[in-house]
Formats: sequence, C-alpha cells, structure tokens
Amino acid sequence: MYHGPIIDTHHHLWEVRNYPWLVAPPSPKIFGESYELLRKDYLIGDLLADFAGNNVVKSVHMQAHYLPDDPVGETRWLQAVADRQGYPHGIAGHVHLAADNAEELLLGHCAFPNFRSIRDLIYWSPIKTAWQVVDRPDFCLTPAFRRGVKLLGEHGMNFELQGFPNQFGYFAELVGTAPQVQFCLVHGGLLVSDDDATFAAWEAGLRRLVGFENLYVKCSGMNLLNWDAPRPAEFVSRQYNTLLDMFGAGRCFFGSNFPVEKLRSSYDGLIAMLKEVLAHRPEAEQRRFFHDTAAQFYRI
Repeated sequence: MYHGPIIDTHHHLWEVRNYPWLVAPPSPKIFGESYELLRKDYLIGDLLADFAGNNVVKSVHMQAHYLPDDPVGETRWLQAVADRQGYPHGIAGHVHLAADNAEELLLGHCAFPNFRSIRDLIYWSPIKTAWQVVDRPDFCLTPAFRRGVKLLGEHGMNFELQGFPNQFGYFAELVGTAPQVQFCLVHGGLLVSDDDATFAAWEAGLRRLVGFENLYVKCSGMNLLNWDAPRPAEFVSRQYNTLLDMFGAGRCFFGSNFPVEKLRSSYDGLIAMLKEVLAHRPEAEQRRFFHDTAAQFYRI
C-alpha cells in the first residue's frame, strides 16, 4: 500500500458570492441535479482539513466558474491565498480561448507566479443536455479555438482537456497539431457508465489518444458522472488500471475533484480506495501516479 507524498491536481475553493452558479437556484449539472452541500463557502481551511492525515504535500486549484466578467480575479484571489497559506501550489484559470480577448486574459493570469494552466470547457455528449457546454462535439477544431490553444504554447501554459469519448477523435486532431502544448485529459476521460459496452467504447476512444506524448491523463472525478451511490472499487480499479496500462504512470496522475466529489465520498475514503485498487502496481509506479508525474506536469 502506498504511503508516500500526494499531489492533488484537481480541487476547488470558493466564496459562493463570487460564483454565480452556486448562488443561483440549483439546475442540472454534469455531476447531477442535487448539490446543496456545495452551496456554501469552501475555503483553504476546509480543504486542508479534508487533506489532513493523507500526506497531501502540494495541490493544484482548478477554475470553478468565477465571476464571468473577471476570470483573472479568481487567480488573483488564489495567489493571495497561496501566499498566506502555502496552498495551492498551482493554479488553473479560465479563458474563453475562442474569444477575441483570449491573449489579454491569458497574460493577466500569467502575471501570477502559481499560474500553470487553462481550463475552457468544451465537453459535448448526446446523452444529456447537462453534458453539453458547447454547441457541437467538434468545437475544439474551430479556427478561433485552435488560435487560442496556440497561445497556450506561446506562453508555456498547459490545457485541461475535458470531454467525452465521442469527442476523442476530434481531440486527437487537436493534440496532434499542437505539439507545443501539454494537455491533460481531465476526469479520466469521462467514462459515463460501468457497463461493458460503454467501457469498451471508452477504451477504444482512448486508443486514438495514446500515441500523443504531449497528452496526459488526470485520474480525477471518480464519481463525477455516477449520480447515485459511490462506484464500487472493482469498477474504479478497471478504469484506472486500464489508464495506467495504456498511458503509463509517467503520463497519469491523481486529482480528487473536491469538494464536488464530497457529494459521494469523504477524502479519506477516496484516497483509501485509490490506494487499494493500485496496491498491486510497483511502488515506483504508485509514486509517479500520486506525486512525481503531477510535479513534472505542473512544474511544482
């Protein structure tokens, strides 16, 4: 069982007054329709309390849909938190990469020393309208979006690539034509169900991405799309061990998705399950998964 240091590469903090979706009446989201637990402040003290006892030595904050007129404000706030508390060590902010002012906003984020990455959501699945944040599954191949991705390479920033298996062919074209950008496929490639047919389609889609050395996989959001009880360990094991077998521990790393994951799991429970399902893998490989690969990808 792994006992070494952990880097959590995907968590959120928020003061709800600055996050319109948390103030508005609940509505269907990618993680479900009921999320009253999230509609309160989740600050650095809350995060560190959840981390406690799990040897989480560094972390990366993922943009959480801050005030839309001031996306750089989130990074400014988080840098101030990090300057006081030491966490988060890395910050992933938001820019609409297809927008005319994408470079201006990117440069605004880049003024802060902990800034490392951009997440601009482009997921689209035919299964649920709550799983559609753009108007077409191949939005990532539009000229405006690709110009924005090119900016990331010019400024040395990563891209958090979040989408469903039906989009992986488009992702392959995007990643393959932007070798100067490091991408990570967020939430383990959004496996929507644990039935064998869905798993097989997800695995087949991943094969289109394996050959790109600039694509990593973030094994996060274990229960993101399971709107009921937490997933059994056997299915988490099948997903995460498949990812490690395909991409290797040098291109896979851990993220919790807290506090969203808190809707279905404690932090202790999440870490315990992951350690259990990966316990058969070599110790050096577990160390890369939980710590070393993330440190390299986010330069922290």
